Amino acid sequence: MQIRKYRQLAPVMALAAVAFNVQAQGLPQVDWTRQTPVIEAPGDGDDPAIWLHPTNASKSLVIATAKNGGLRVYDLNATQVQSFLNAPSVVDGVRQASRLNNVDVQYGFRLSDGSRADVAVFSDRGQDRLRMFKITDTPGAPLQEIAMSASSAPRLYPNGVSTGQAIGTQATGYGVTLWRDAGADKLYALVNQRREAVVSRFELTAEADGFKSTLVNTWQFPNTFQGTVLAAGSPRQFEGMVVDQQTGMLFAAQEDVGIWRINLNTGVADASPILRSQQFDPASPLVADVEGLTIRYGANGSGALLVSSQGNSTVHAFDRVSYGHLGGFTVARTGVADSLVESSDGMDVTSFALPGFEKGLVVMHDGFNGLPQADNTTNFKFVPWENVVGALPDTLSPYLNPVAGFDPRNISPVPEPGTWLLLAGGLAAVLARRACGSRR
Repeated sequence: MQIRKYRQLAPVMALAAVAFNVQAQGLPQVDWTRQTPVIEAPGDGDDPAIWLHPTNASKSLVIATAKNGGLRVYDLNATQVQSFLNAPSVVDGVRQASRLNNVDVQYGFRLSDGSRADVAVFSDRGQDRLRMFKITDTPGAPLQEIAMSASSAPRLYPNGVSTGQAIGTQATGYGVTLWRDAGADKLYALVNQRREAVVSRFELTAEADGFKSTLVNTWQFPNTFQGTVLAAGSPRQFEGMVVDQQTGMLFAAQEDVGIWRINLNTGVADASPILRSQQFDPASPLVADVEGLTIRYGANGSGALLVSSQGNSTVHAFDRVSYGHLGGFTVARTGVADSLVESSDGMDVTSFALPGFEKGLVVMHDGFNGLPQADNTTNFKFVPWENVVGALPDTLSPYLNPVAGFDPRNISPVPEPGTWLLLAGGLAAVLARRACGSRR
């Protein structure tokens, strides 16, 4: 079924539209410390996801897409431990190559035998489907594919929006992120469609012969924004997305426009983006394409939303609650030639302590890893979280240390910002009354 509901932004969100420093020049530099091998043709890096080992942090992994080159898996030293290329498949009567575009990781997916597994889910842009892999600590082959069930729909977007889409146009599944609704014990994939202003939710379930993706709802966003007609392709399409696992709020980046929200608990999308690109807000720091999104969780619902501003090769942090701008930075490495992270697509962050990254880790796609700039020279850079905080100490210092008790396998929900502020106010009033009573 299809849902097309919107609501006006609350006043606090409108207040977040403050003046930004739009120049990359003068922004602080954040040093990366490790980098993966270059992904050479026909591969092309795009999106990383960090998987946390349940008992041994040193065995945690970075899982990444290489598009026509399949997938890559790296250890915490940025050493490649696995590569995998899916075989071509016949789709709509045409033999189509696999093209893995985006990836996300989730924990505790219920398999058909009742056991649980951590999984990585990829959008296969070439074959218009999702691909699922069980994550293990098997040396040399930590990712093991779970087949798509015969009962699953063969394509994510078989009919496009209003007219049929031939598979060869690649108006197909593009960006993907996952949401684990812990209360309902359900796993959802949020997928957007290349070339279109469309985001859809699919429920992922296990069958005896593999996994099944079932369409739940679709949000169609306007093809015109602030009087500008958004042409099919990057002006209109979404790619980078992230779900706040504690609130169920989806943040989705429309590449030319900005960042929209969808409340997955209610199915309601906002009537306008919470953050706009410079094209629609000259004071914005975000230069199209607006790309990778990730959340660095803090205590009690606090934290930072990190955004890749691909158009000027910068990263910007926004307050997780108010969306106020916390600052921007570039990623490079002092003393290393052509070390600048450029044209970054996806990125991921964890606030979990890892060996070599005791305060947390940021992994960023680097679109050009060589001189001169050229395609097929991509890789991924590993950045210690303390380096990010060191670049923006005035705003990010509250989020320096890993959150005590934070468990990505068992994330406790937090109330809506307005609710927990009221709760905090009420608690303060109770404590004040008790204090007064103790003095009587």
